Amino acid sequence: IVDEDFKGGQPFGVAGVRVSCNSFVKFDHAYTDRDGYYQMPKQFSANLRYRLVFENEKGFSIGFNLVLVPASVSTLGKAGPEGVSAQIDTSSETKLFRRCVVNNAAYDYISRCSYEDMNLQVPPADLRIWIFHSLTVSSAVMLHHGAVVESELLSSFFGNFTSLLTYFLPDVTIGAEGKDDYASLYSTVCHELAHSSHFAQVGTGYWNRYIRYILESYFTTGDPYGDGQAGGAEYCSLGESWAYYLESLMYKERYGGSVPSFGSSYWFYPQIFRYLDERGVDRSDIFSVLKSDVVTKGELKSSLIRSFPHKRTVIEQVFGRYGN
Repeated sequence: IVDEDFKGGQPFGVAGVRVSCNSFVKFDHAYTDRDGYYQMPKQFSANLRYRLVFENEKGFSIGFNLVLVPASVSTLGKAGPEGVSAQIDTSSETKLFRRCVVNNAAYDYISRCSYEDMNLQVPPADLRIWIFHSLTVSSAVMLHHGAVVESELLSSFFGNFTSLLTYFLPDVTIGAEGKDDYASLYSTVCHELAHSSHFAQVGTGYWNRYIRYILESYFTTGDPYGDGQAGGAEYCSLGESWAYYLESLMYKERYGGSVPSFGSSYWFYPQIFRYLDERGVDRSDIFSVLKSDVVTKGELKSSLIRSFPHKRTVIEQVFGRYGN
C-alpha cells in the first residue's frame, strides 16, 4: 500500500491481514507478515481466486462477523499458484483502500502498545471495527465487549445503520466519508483505538456513562461533546482529552513536523496532556492513572501526584494553567 505522506510515497506491506485462495473446492489461507508477504501452507498447480479477508492476526476484524464470513472481503481476482501481488493506493477501489489503511493503522497501534514502545493496555481481543463509508462521525461504542446503549440514542448517531449495530455489535466505527487519504484515516483509527485501550482499563460501567453522555449530547445539540455542562461531562473530558492527545502524538511520530493540536478548540482542553508530556509525564504515566475511579480532572491531578510525587511541581503548574 502507498501512503503519499510517509516514506517518500514508497509502498510498504499490508500487515497481518488474511489472504485466502481457492481452486474449485480446495481452499487455503495465510496471514501476511509486517511487510505484506505471505506463504500458503498448501501447494496448488492451477490458477486460483485470491481474496483479502480483513481478519487480522493481531486479534481484530474489520466488517461483519458471521459464521462463514468472519470479516469484510475484498477480491483480488485470479492469478497463478505462485501467488498474487497488488499495490494499493488512492486510485484503487475505495473500499479496498480504506480497509487496508484501517487494517494497517490498527495493526500499528496494537503493535505499539508493547512495553518496549508506548507501554499501554492493548485493546480487548476480538475487537470488531466497522467502516461506514457514508458517515463522517466515528466512535468507540464497544458494544461487542459489553457496553450497553439505548437504541434511541444509537439511532441519533447512526441513523439507518442502527439496526445493523444492535444486531452485529461492533466495538469501533470509522466514519470514512471525506477521508480519502491515508493520513486522515490513520489519525481517526489512532483516536478510536486510544479509546478502546481506555475501555480495557476502566470497564463497562465507566464506559456506559461515557458513551451515554456522547450520544445524548449528539441527540440534543448535534455535537457529540456538548458544552460540558450536562451530567457525565467529566467522563467525556478525560476520555476525549486522552484520545486526542494520543492521536496527535502518533500522527507526529508517523508524519514528522510539530505535534498537531487535534481537539484543542474543545472545552475539555486535551492539550493539558500534551503539556504534561512536554514536562516529563509521558503517555504511559498518564494512562497508568486513567482508571475507573478517576473521573474528574481533580481526581486525575491527585492520582498523578500520588503516582509521581517527584513530578508534583510540574503537575501542579500544568493543572494550574487549565484549572482543576
